[in-house]
Amino acid sequence: MFKNKLAAVIMAVFTAITFSVAAQTAEAKPVRPAPGQVLVPPQVRETAELQKISKRFDIDASVLQTEFDRGWGFKELRHAALLSLASGKNINEILRLKENNSWPRVEYLTGITPNDIKAARDRNDARYFAAALDLKERDILPYLRQNYALNDVLHAALLAKASGSTAESILAAHRPPTHDWSYVAYELDVSREKLDAIRKNSQRKMNLLLK
Repeated sequence: MFKNKLAAVIMAVFTAITFSVAAQTAEAKPVRPAPGQVLVPPQVRETAELQKISKRFDIDASVLQTEFDRGWGFKELRHAALLSLASGKNINEILRLKENNSWPRVEYLTGITPNDIKAARDRNDARYFAAALDLKERDILPYLRQNYALNDVLHAALLAKASGSTAESILAAHRPPTHDWSYVAYELDVSREKLDAIRKNSQRKMNLLLK
């Protein structure tokens, strides 16, 4: 019975994290309002999405607004921001190159390799989620560099914080489908109270992160 309740709490925590990670890469789309629901004006949605990109990539929102007004979409701005991090060039330079070139050509012209892009993404993910979840970048970055999935690294880091174990040992113990996250938490003897605290803190942080 306890193990079942524990699993439910764990899944609530991890669902919040997974939702946040997905939200950082999803393209904003118009949503049909429910009956009686007030439709958010397009300008408000656009501003909110640009703010998310600004926080995600540490780029001034006014710069993103200027490029958005030039006609670039959210997905293009996100990709340009990543290439900006990988190349050391500002996002405006990247987008000027993109005006007459494909993304692969932009990468070639700026001397960016696939490894550069992965390294930039890993560094940025570590910085961003460490700040969002009260973790240290060293709890995240080494494992991203070892090609663990971001969701798995965040789950392991949070469980390590709750249990006093290490993210490295927790990632090694996570071997689905038999050794899923519920199993790992149970084996670590993480109490339901600790997991409840993680869940509440994570949800609060993710709500702030998504504003």
